[in-house]
Amino acid sequence: MIKTLIRYTATALTCVILAVSIPFTSYADTTNEYQQQMEERKSLPIQSNEIANWPEGPAIGAESAILMEMNTHTILYAKNIHEEMYPASTTKIMTCLLSAQNCNLDEKVTFSHNAVYGVPSDGSNMGIDEGEVITMEQAMYGILVGSANEAASAVGEHVAEALGKEPTQEAFAQIMNDKARELGCENTHFVNANGLFDENHYTSAYDLALIGCEFFNNELLCKMSSTSHYNIPPTDTQPDDIWINSKNQLYKGKEHAYPYLLGSKTGFVSQARQTLVSGAEKDGMKLVCVVFMEESPNQFTDTIQLFNYGFENF
Repeated sequence: MIKTLIRYTATALTCVILAVSIPFTSYADTTNEYQQQMEERKSLPIQSNEIANWPEGPAIGAESAILMEMNTHTILYAKNIHEEMYPASTTKIMTCLLSAQNCNLDEKVTFSHNAVYGVPSDGSNMGIDEGEVITMEQAMYGILVGSANEAASAVGEHVAEALGKEPTQEAFAQIMNDKARELGCENTHFVNANGLFDENHYTSAYDLALIGCEFFNNELLCKMSSTSHYNIPPTDTQPDDIWINSKNQLYKGKEHAYPYLLGSKTGFVSQARQTLVSGAEKDGMKLVCVVFMEESPNQFTDTIQLFNYGFENF
C-alpha cells in the first residue's frame, strides 16, 4: 500500500512537473522569438535618416515610429510611418478626444449590456456592471488611467447618442472615422472604441500622431493621460469603491519616468504587441511620439530616445 502510494505520488508529481514545465518552455520560446523579431526590426530603414544633413535618429526595435512637432505637424523622425498597424488601446485617445469635444464632464454615462458584456472579462476593465451609472469624467479617467474597455464602449455609445446617432459601437466607429478624416488621416479605419483586435481596425503612426496632436493640445486630456491613480467612490448608482492604477512607466515616480511628459496612452494586444502614443513639451517645443509593434519595456525607452532626439536636435 505504501509503495503503491509512493508510486502514485511520484507519478502525479511527474505529471505536475510536466504540466508546469511544458507551458513554461513554450512561453520562453515565444518570448525569445519576440525578442529576436525586435532585434531584427532595429535594422529596418529609418526614412528620416535618408534626408541629407538631417540629424541621425536612433535605431529602435519598433516596426513603425514617428516623432512629430505638435503645432506644425513637421515630421522629425520617420520609420514606416504610413504602414497600417493595429493600434490596440492607443485607440482610446480618439474615444476620449471625441468625448471631451462633445460632452460635459458631469454628464451621466450608463453602462449598457453591450458595453459590459461586449468586451472580454479578463481584459482591462473597471468592473462596472450593466445598468450602473458614473460621470463622464470618471469614465474618461477609467479609460485613460486604467485602459478600461467597457468604459470606452460605454463612452462611445454615449457620445454617439449625444450626436443624434444610435448608441452603438458601429455608430461611434463611424464618428471616429469621420473625425480621423477631418484631422487628415488617410490610413485609418476604426471599428470599436477600445482598440480590441479586429482585422479592420487599424491606423498608422502618422495618422495616430495627427490624432495625438489634437489630443495633447487639450489641457484636460493631458491631465487625465498623465494620472497614475484614480478613485471612483461608491454612489447610489454605482456601489463599489473603485481604484484604478496605470501601468504607464513614463509617469512620475515610475521606472521610466519622463520629466517633460504631457500625457501618454499605452496599448497591447498580441497581434500588435506593445504600442504607445505620448506627448511632451520642453522649452516651448511640443512633440508627439508614436511607437508601434515593440516589446516591453522598450516602448517606453524608445519613446524617451525619440523625445530626447527631438529636443536635442531641433
